[in-house]
Amino acid sequence: MERSYDFTLPQDYKLVDSLKQTVAYPIRNAQVHNWESRNNCICEQTFDGRYGYLYYYEFWMDYEETIPIFTALGDLHLNYTLLSDIPLKQIHHGQDFVMDFVEERGVYLYLAKGEYSLTVPKGHHILVGFILDAGIFRPPANRNFDFLQHLVIAKKEQASKSAKSTTFRVGDITKRQLCLLFSKLNPNILDNEHMLLKHLIFLIQLSRFKVLKEKQTNLSRIDQARYLLEINILHQGAKAKLSDIAHVLSVTRQHLNNEHKKIYGCKFLDYRHQILLEHIATVIVENEKLATTAEECGFSAVSEMNNFIKKRTNLTALKFKLQQ
Repeated sequence: MERSYDFTLPQDYKLVDSLKQTVAYPIRNAQVHNWESRNNCICEQTFDGRYGYLYYYEFWMDYEETIPIFTALGDLHLNYTLLSDIPLKQIHHGQDFVMDFVEERGVYLYLAKGEYSLTVPKGHHILVGFILDAGIFRPPANRNFDFLQHLVIAKKEQASKSAKSTTFRVGDITKRQLCLLFSKLNPNILDNEHMLLKHLIFLIQLSRFKVLKEKQTNLSRIDQARYLLEINILHQGAKAKLSDIAHVLSVTRQHLNNEHKKIYGCKFLDYRHQILLEHIATVIVENEKLATTAEECGFSAVSEMNNFIKKRTNLTALKFKLQQ
């Protein structure tokens, strides 16, 4: 995707090959630009993918700076503020739009074409963003993302007014997934775009879960756990851990097992195995080689996947594939 924004730093900022500071989240194969002034330092890392344009800004500021930004095209953004003692503030010149980037909060934005400014306070700040292809949210899947529909429509219609979604929490799972994505980006391999899209979909699904949770809907804690498990299985396969889900929901793994058995008649671990088996059944028919399925489904080897399938179906992986 093309970059749709640009900015001009004050004249006292100079491009440098490296910074005195260490970047907190280095991105593999990213385009890197570093700027220094007498008092401030800024690192930009960007990666241009087919389904998303990734940008990362880390600021070390001894003095507050206001950076003018111009957008040449209205675009849909997903932003994460990973670090900021004092919120960064973005405003649109000419319309009533203000966005405060608060530490450990995420947000979706539709940024209309026009002139903006980003005020970066004194301190250490990290802002990560993706410019998204709005086509990801096509029917019928878009029905699950009601909180984004006004932004998707604005993008498709190239609306003149900027808008934002409700914000959501950025926790350990989100940060780990971002780090995993940063470490895997490689434009020299054929499946790079597939990998990038897969991570983006997981992050989008995770953001939906966070929004639903913070709205305090009628979804019970165990149903929240089931939903979170399902999107983790789709993304990580056999690497999905019940302990991660328990951590997100601030309960113990044993509590999830007990609650799931009380309501659904089986342990939460058994439900994990059921969802993982269904995931394997979907993937295994799409691949010629079992080794490809094993890797895609999060197993370390075909033998590990074979043992998992045989224990639950009494079939080998090959016979299980033929059955599907």
